[in-house]
Amino acid sequence: MKNEITQEDLGRAGLKMYQPVKGFRFGTDTVLLAWFTASLIKPGRRLNVLELGAGSGAGSLLLWGRRPDLNITGVELDPGAKELFERNIEFNGLERKIRAALGDVRNLPEDIRQTQYDVVFMNPPFFNEQYGPKANSNNPGRVRGRYEEYGSLEDFLRAGASRVIPSGGMITVVMTAERAAETVSLMASAGIKPTHMMYVHPFMDKNAQMVLIAGKTGGSNPKLQVMPPLILNERFSDGSVNITNKLTDIYGKEQTDCFI
Repeated sequence: MKNEITQEDLGRAGLKMYQPVKGFRFGTDTVLLAWFTASLIKPGRRLNVLELGAGSGAGSLLLWGRRPDLNITGVELDPGAKELFERNIEFNGLERKIRAALGDVRNLPEDIRQTQYDVVFMNPPFFNEQYGPKANSNNPGRVRGRYEEYGSLEDFLRAGASRVIPSGGMITVVMTAERAAETVSLMASAGIKPTHMMYVHPFMDKNAQMVLIAGKTGGSNPKLQVMPPLILNERFSDGSVNITNKLTDIYGKEQTDCFI
């Protein structure tokens, strides 16, 4: 296995992690989900958080890096990814703050089914038969992470709704932008009321690429805040391209955003 993994510097709180060379590797969507989720949690609150589809643990690590006051449990279906997640927890000395659990969002482990969480966050598979490129069966790890063959968007949202605290809990999700309407509809059918939505654009003049959505269950019907779009890159007059100042801040600076 040692020849099939790489070590990554997460650029936050001194955190590092191992991830597979092949299979699902975290990207901008994972970084943005952690930032978006952290920005919706009131500072100083010691909350219990659940990540669905944790992979090798990048999302849980990045969220903890922004909010070290959180206790996080990450559920992952693939035994190899879950083993790597546990290795990453130990590597960073976070055994008392983050826990890896082996499980399917369609049939969560018993201890998780008996627990309610303040926050549930998820990066479900983006693609299915209607959306995205055809799955490459030569890379089963990527199939699990990016295609709805082991749990659909609806499965993830229903699992999240079942485990979040009914009053005052929060669910956050990142999804490809072309499935934004579907995501909102499935949230509603699972009893999740959207509260915040942010579209993510590769350039100011390009269509949105991703969408970040937060919601809650129970209580009154909240107003949906459609937030200013997040632009990832900008072009300069000489033809060069660079990431925007906002994305630089998200990647490199301490957590300062608060959306509530």
